[in-house]
Amino acid sequence: DPHASEYMAAHWMEMSWLSGFKGETGTMVVTMDKALLWTDSRYYLQADIELKDSTIGLMRESDIDCQTIAEWLVEQGGALVGLNPEMYSVNAFRALKEQLGEAGIGVHSVDLIKPLWADARPAIPQAPFYEFEVGYAGEDVASKLARVREAMRQKNANAMVISALDEIAWLLNIRGKDVEYSPLVISYVVLEQDRCTLFVAPEKVPSVAHSQWGKQVAIQGYEEVFGYIRQLQGTVLYDGARVNEALFEAIPEACRKVNAQSP
Repeated sequence: DPHASEYMAAHWMEMSWLSGFKGETGTMVVTMDKALLWTDSRYYLQADIELKDSTIGLMRESDIDCQTIAEWLVEQGGALVGLNPEMYSVNAFRALKEQLGEAGIGVHSVDLIKPLWADARPAIPQAPFYEFEVGYAGEDVASKLARVREAMRQKNANAMVISALDEIAWLLNIRGKDVEYSPLVISYVVLEQDRCTLFVAPEKVPSVAHSQWGKQVAIQGYEEVFGYIRQLQGTVLYDGARVNEALFEAIPEACRKVNAQSP
């Protein structure tokens, strides 16, 4: 999903919608005449069963002789590969782009599933989040914001883009019911030296104000994060292993971009 989550909301289970395979890990490649699904050894039996009556081939990526996605695409030839930038981390997108580029194959950021999967697509969960009290968290929001901002200053960063749901839950002391097995809240955060903005669906904001926030945290709509990032200035810090490519592409060209592990 756009947050690099191991467990995701049904809204982003695109591979399951396309193939019928319901494992947590996998990648599909679709060409004009072939469809293949890569997954690891934990899901071989499940994939064999769920793909049995389909035309989708199973690529057993834990096997030594299994081609990588890049190797297979290069072997097929072609001039252009489309990737959904919201579903790839910056690092993964760049690595695949470089591998394909060496063979003269271009990469284009595009979401081909969204216009096709319109009917009966599950909505993004809208249950309100709730405050995780300091007595359980062990540290209040003001202290956490100050510590992260200090780490940003050490890298001369004016802003930091945060998309990992566990990091957001920790930073703002919030919890939710959006993801099975994990009390997380589907959202983004842009942290600046003078403000912190949480991007989350309005329906998810509880009626009772977060006692630790005061005026430290502003709220905007979930999808508004892209427009907000496009107006950032100066140096922008992001963790390329967790931030998705679509967010990265929204950062203005004029900004200095620093790819570093999240503090």
